[in-house]
Amino acid sequence: MPEKIFIQRLALYLKSGTNLVIDFKVDDPGSTCQQIEALKKVLDKPETEETAAEPKEEALESNNEFIEFKGQREVHVRIEEIAAFEVLSLVLTPTQKETAKAE
Repeated sequence: MPEKIFIQRLALYLKSGTNLVIDFKVDDPGSTCQQIEALKKVLDKPETEETAAEPKEEALESNNEFIEFKGQREVHVRIEEIAAFEVLSLVLTPTQKETAKAE
């Protein structure tokens, strides 16, 4: 029987209208990829965390933060540009023809 491959597909919808799709191979289909968890934590922070005593320059720098996704390709996304995201769990099972070609 062919071995199943578990993938979590992250779709990022940017404010500019661009959509990015990033696939992550995971060992356990029941848990979320660490990089997706990091994205959730970053986006859970309220934008009004700044204090009034904080200089404007530092406040501007915090808006330019990037989040980095590593896998087969490396993707950097400016956090303030993310409008929404979606996570889809997939199970890929190679067919008998694909396994025969691989051998």
